[in-house]
Amino acid sequence: MNPRLPLVFLAALLAVSSAGARPYRAMVTRTASTTKAGNLELGLRYQGFFALDLDASQPYQQISPSLRFGIVDNLEANLYVELLALGLPGDENFKVAFGDIPLGLQWTFLETSNAALAAYGRVTLPTGPSDEDGIIPSLSDGTWDYEGTLVGELRAGKDLRFMLNGSYLHQGTRDRGALPEFDVPDAVQFALAATYNLDNFTMLGLEVVGRLYFEDVITPVWRDNAAQVEILPMVRHEAFPGLVLEAVAGVAVTEDLREIYQFRVLLGATYEFDLASGPKLPKSKQDLRPPKKPASKRRR
Repeated sequence: MNPRLPLVFLAALLAVSSAGARPYRAMVTRTASTTKAGNLELGLRYQGFFALDLDASQPYQQISPSLRFGIVDNLEANLYVELLALGLPGDENFKVAFGDIPLGLQWTFLETSNAALAAYGRVTLPTGPSDEDGIIPSLSDGTWDYEGTLVGELRAGKDLRFMLNGSYLHQGTRDRGALPEFDVPDAVQFALAATYNLDNFTMLGLEVVGRLYFEDVITPVWRDNAAQVEILPMVRHEAFPGLVLEAVAGVAVTEDLREIYQFRVLLGATYEFDLASGPKLPKSKQDLRPPKKPASKRRR
């Protein structure tokens, strides 16, 4: 027997296990790893849009519950429900609006220990407020939207991964009531992410997301904002088996995007569990702590 075979087999196992280690998702960039078959992931995410001058911050924020379900190995369905807060609590015009409903399906059709390829498709049901002209197309703007994305993932080592997304975004037409309809231009989008697992519980990452609309006028309000690039440093931490907390502070790079917002804050949590056995919630504070590593034996 070749003495190198056990080492090769062990290296392959480490690479595969690291790809599935939690936390394994990026925040905005799609990863090729899908929810395990028979598992359900519940998520909740907040995002707000700010400027250094707080008075110039965007008067809308979003809260989005989500579901991801592993249908079979490498095939995942997802559902998002979006809620928009328009204005600030206490303002005379403050209101909460029901947003759009994106439905998606991801298929990872190629996966090895070193790389993976996936295809993602999404349709967005237009249940959001299409008469709010200041809402950018990437939020709930009440239009039929379609997305096709190719996902590539390079697993460079035990803990280091790189993800690349290329997307085509078809945007629908806004019904503005008594005002003329507005046809939101289509766009192409790329997303590049690098993630590094410090251990099995904490992952750091850096993402670059860019979007280019085919017309300069992307809403009736934003009329010269087609080129948008954003940098997003992120951290995800598993506080309890299956429960992952996440945080991002995005920084707008291009002037087209800085005119809309300078910073984007994303905060969220996901909880994945096996539907057959159901969720297992912590019963004590000890359950929230990662298991201790066994003491190393001293050499004699």
